[in-house]
Amino acid sequence: MRFTSERVCSDIDYASSSTFINLCRRIKDTHFSRTRKMPLQKLLLTMFNRLGTTLSIELRRFMELSDTKERISTPGYLKQRLKLAPEAIMALCDFHNTGLYRDEDMQDFHGYLLLASDGSGLNVPTTPETLAAYGSSSNKNARQQASLGLSCLYDVINKVILCCSINRVKFNEADQAKAHLEQVSNIIGDRKTIITLDRGYPSLPLFYHFLETDQKFVIRLKSNDYKAERKGMQTDDEWVNIKIDKSRLANYIGTETYDQLLQAGHICLRIVNVKLSGGAEVIIATNLDESEFITSDISHVYTLRWGVESAFDMLKNHLQIENFTGTKVVLIEQDIFACIYLCNLIQDMIADAQAIIDSSVKSPKKHKIAINRAYAVGVMKAELVKALLETDKDKKTKIFTNMVSEIQSHVLPVRPDRHYPRKKGVTANKYPNSHKRCY
Repeated sequence: MRFTSERVCSDIDYASSSTFINLCRRIKDTHFSRTRKMPLQKLLLTMFNRLGTTLSIELRRFMELSDTKERISTPGYLKQRLKLAPEAIMALCDFHNTGLYRDEDMQDFHGYLLLASDGSGLNVPTTPETLAAYGSSSNKNARQQASLGLSCLYDVINKVILCCSINRVKFNEADQAKAHLEQVSNIIGDRKTIITLDRGYPSLPLFYHFLETDQKFVIRLKSNDYKAERKGMQTDDEWVNIKIDKSRLANYIGTETYDQLLQAGHICLRIVNVKLSGGAEVIIATNLDESEFITSDISHVYTLRWGVESAFDMLKNHLQIENFTGTKVVLIEQDIFACIYLCNLIQDMIADAQAIIDSSVKSPKKHKIAINRAYAVGVMKAELVKALLETDKDKKTKIFTNMVSEIQSHVLPVRPDRHYPRKKGVTANKYPNSHKRCY
């Protein structure tokens, strides 16, 4: 078990430290040094407590919850928020994750943490400031819609968002994946990792970088990637020599990797053709040795990559990450990082509840039982701030224990190999039964 209550208590202590307070100061070194109507710790709690209602109602609800006698106006609250550096919230998330990987025996696969990197677009309020900062996702002649690109590195087995970055809507996902891998060592230590990527990532520079740094990878290829070399394959799983000729280097002229690739002349990849449970055939490139990972292992590792898609689903649909407090860039980025932190807290609590369920199952079931994530989010949103505001450690622990107990009582069977046709377009039903809000 991850013992979420102990981890959160440690986070609260860190949020009160001078180191963290210095990180929070976005404008002046003197900010957050005096007692205000909305001190730093309460300011953070208001972001974790957001339900997406109007700001005045949000503040009213928080004041009643925290039993605050002296009310703060909406402009006064926003003035305090503008003083807070968004990066400080991500530092709090990093602190939480570092403690988790330092103290816990995290799950792995054949001794490797399985990581997945992916990006997703988020619609943000359209203003001159957001358009300048992030760009527009609209077509050339359409009305502009400001959007940003969110890139995340996710531990697909332990369900933790390890790193994230906010970018312009059109960004290089491969570069962000490499940057995440460089940053994550501060959190996970010297653990071995395998990164799994989808077909938008493969490129000669990326493969060359991973091979040079001995980073293990499992990456899906497009159907026309290295087609000539794959035609010569005698089996569905073998090492293939990829020649780096001038035609393949044409897109990299003038880049720093051009000379390196030209000098290398070739790279060697293990190409694996696998059929997923749904019937789809995929082509995977990897550098995992066949003595350690057989063909079915490669297929399993790639299938687990879907966890990062589920993480984006939780952020967008359950936690409503696109429901922002305001239109300014600093408020948008604060809300995003607060949402990332909350997502990890919820997964911690789900892991605690799941461990209790797994240990209590005495006879094998037809289907694995898993926590209802939507219900867990609703419970967290309803009870988290009450727990964080509680000053008595025993009472705080009791609130968290009750939350875990309630979450574990709402479970669903995991039915493998279920597939539904993808329905594109806007649904006619404004409030579909399959997409109810959880708070």
